[in-house]
Amino acid sequence: MSISARSGIGLFSSSVQVLLIFSVVLSVASAGCSTARIKKQGRGLDAILTQPTPPEPASVMAEKQSDAPVQASDEALSGSSDGEAAEENRVPVGSITIEHNELVEKWIRYFSEKDRERFQRFLDRGAQYREVVENILEENGLPKELYFLAMIESGYRSEATSIAKAAGVWQFIPATGRRYGLQVDHYADERRDPIRATEAAVKYLTDLYNVFGSWHLAMAAYNAGEYRIVGAVVRGKSRDFWKLAEKKVLPAETLNYVPKFLAAMTIGRDLEKFGFDESGSERYPDLEAVEVPAPVRLSDIAKAVGIPFSELKRVNPHLPRDMTPPGATSYEIWLPENLAKNSATVESIRSALASKKIHGLRRVAATAEASRYHRVRAGENLGRIARKYRMSVSYLKRLNGLNSNRVISGQTLRVAAKSYHPKPVKSARGLASGSSKAKKIRYRVRPGDNLTAIARRFGTSVEELKRMNSMKRNHVLAGQTIRVPSRL
Repeated sequence: MSISARSGIGLFSSSVQVLLIFSVVLSVASAGCSTARIKKQGRGLDAILTQPTPPEPASVMAEKQSDAPVQASDEALSGSSDGEAAEENRVPVGSITIEHNELVEKWIRYFSEKDRERFQRFLDRGAQYREVVENILEENGLPKELYFLAMIESGYRSEATSIAKAAGVWQFIPATGRRYGLQVDHYADERRDPIRATEAAVKYLTDLYNVFGSWHLAMAAYNAGEYRIVGAVVRGKSRDFWKLAEKKVLPAETLNYVPKFLAAMTIGRDLEKFGFDESGSERYPDLEAVEVPAPVRLSDIAKAVGIPFSELKRVNPHLPRDMTPPGATSYEIWLPENLAKNSATVESIRSALASKKIHGLRRVAATAEASRYHRVRAGENLGRIARKYRMSVSYLKRLNGLNSNRVISGQTLRVAAKSYHPKPVKSARGLASGSSKAKKIRYRVRPGDNLTAIARRFGTSVEELKRMNSMKRNHVLAGQTIRVPSRL
């Protein structure tokens, strides 16, 4: 896993300051100016460039083996006046370019040959989260291939922790997690919650891409920290990752970090070609966020809900003390969707837990709960609110079930996901899934799959799947291959 030293994170009060300062630095660096000249531009730049260099990061991959390849040296939206927002509030991102060079090819060979057993484990663990992670990325205008960034960071182990105290699937250090809305304390560590951490990663990656204008450099900064990559750009007088690698101005770990990502992305695009698959992965259950009393023990919640404690713990890995945190009177946890959708059942659960509250615990600030909602102020619109929380307008609308762009002062909006299941994907090029022109692909049924889940995953209906596969029954078996509409 990555140490994620990222020393610059948390030192800025807002992303606006980051953008202004780094943009000036990068612009001057691209013009070929020296560090000394840049430092004369103002005290803000001087503060960045004179920060002490953080410790050198250690290993990149989780479960790092000693026989890994030796380090190579080659290497706005503004709202309209009537309060409406434009449909999109996305970062003007480009696709992630795959560079087919010697270093990338070396890591492709390493993952597919020497380390293939461990890489298969990464694929299997990641597969259960893949649809949700890719949906969050795409809905916020980021390339879905960034899914593989978390694979390189942690191997999709929510319990992964580095010696620099970076934790969770996306390997956030505590300060970064809090900066992007995650609760990190004695009772809750939402860096280990895959859905919450993915939302935070989207915001952070959005900031980094806005700063550097390059996915290669944005990922390098995710690994090493903004300060170090800005320094590398200044010294190397280039914004091209590969040129900086050739000039040997990048941190040692980062020289391999981006090539590792590109190698994983290349393999992930064509698993069959490299002899991998995701068919053995258990599907993650559909979940909904439900507010329950706090603090209460997870064991009491499991009894009230009627599910095994192990299952409740599995979908709430961010509660290390096996209780809801004592920072507020209530806290949102993940529960099976079939229970959470039944309002009578939810009220019954809350009522049963009211008498189970734990007393005498030290209270902590309920930062996460407060950060999940936004009260609309006079003059605000969806575009401004979406920009504040670094998300697209369409994603903000989906979180709140909004059909129009209009909001009113005093209205409360949700700014964090409430469901943990894939959003139905539209059929290719806007064609109905039943259209004879819609492209079809083959899908291997995973353990835990059923036709309803598969239909939702590919934006179609159970009846359409049965028609496409000449099926008379709704039964499918793990390992079975069926035709489905393409998601591309």
